[in-house]
Amino acid sequence: MRLVFFSTPPDTRTVRTSSGGAFGRRATLAGAAAILARPALAQQRGGGPIRLVVGFPPGGSGDVFARLLADPLREELGRTLIVENRPGAGGLTAAEYALRAPADGSVLMMHTGSSAVSAPIARKVPPYDPVRDFSWVALLSEAPFALALNPRLPATDLEGFIAYAKERPGQLSYSSAGIGTTVHLAAEAFNDAAGIQVLHIPYQGSGPAITDAINGTVAYNVETFGTLLPHHRGGALRIVSAMAAERTSIAPEIPTMREDGIDVTAGTYNLLAAPPNTPNEVLAPVAAAVGRLMARPAMQAQLQALGISGVVQSDPEGARRFVAAEIARWTPVVQRLGLAL
Repeated sequence: MRLVFFSTPPDTRTVRTSSGGAFGRRATLAGAAAILARPALAQQRGGGPIRLVVGFPPGGSGDVFARLLADPLREELGRTLIVENRPGAGGLTAAEYALRAPADGSVLMMHTGSSAVSAPIARKVPPYDPVRDFSWVALLSEAPFALALNPRLPATDLEGFIAYAKERPGQLSYSSAGIGTTVHLAAEAFNDAAGIQVLHIPYQGSGPAITDAINGTVAYNVETFGTLLPHHRGGALRIVSAMAAERTSIAPEIPTMREDGIDVTAGTYNLLAAPPNTPNEVLAPVAAAVGRLMARPAMQAQLQALGISGVVQSDPEGARRFVAAEIARWTPVVQRLGLAL
């Protein structure tokens, strides 16, 4: 079984790489848009505060990324920026809030792969159309997932864990950031490919999901590699496999699932969006500011330290096309796994 959860928009081109090497580095530089956006940006400097909404509680990968982005974005825009957590329903709670917000640049949303793509399409009746219902600003980053075990389990590698789980069908459980999230789908893809029966325990975000993997309430957790790595290095969890195309540079000793015969490659991404019908003169300055700060070497170094293997820049239209391409890739996976909720 081979499941690959990323797609490349046909009009993107590589402009830089980080040393993670796990996924293709994609970037579309909206150079002309950035130049034209500077006058509008100057007009907006000194405006009211911006709320950056995150669909998960503090501690998860989306929240960490939003807070890393917040300070330099404040500098670029010259405006107060407040990160606001609105967890629930795999990111849908925050998305529905953002859809009702004023289209004046006062509210932005940090979308992950879950709230942008997998959570809505995993519903029998999608609460919104991810492509049409948001004003997309930029595609920012990608990161591979990893599988981490509670270290008190006897298994020390992926092969050993699969054998352990097969001897206990239906007796083990795993945690995820919520039903229909990308980590949920990735974990189910792994279970299916490995031929194991494991109970899913959903949480309202990756923070509490990781906590219960650490304390042994569940056997394992799937989350972004960089989020799990500090727990792995501290001995609280044991990462046994990365859902990456190749080993990461920050932890090259950890094998990929493909190396263990499980051909599942999965990860997440962060995108910035605004409420529907937000005018381009509002979006363009934000997209230009994000492009400048993501190009900073210091920012790229921080992202790499978090296990984010690609730094991506995109104009608003490029971000929208990326979301459309991901929906086209994920929809048959959701249907094949029977996970419509």
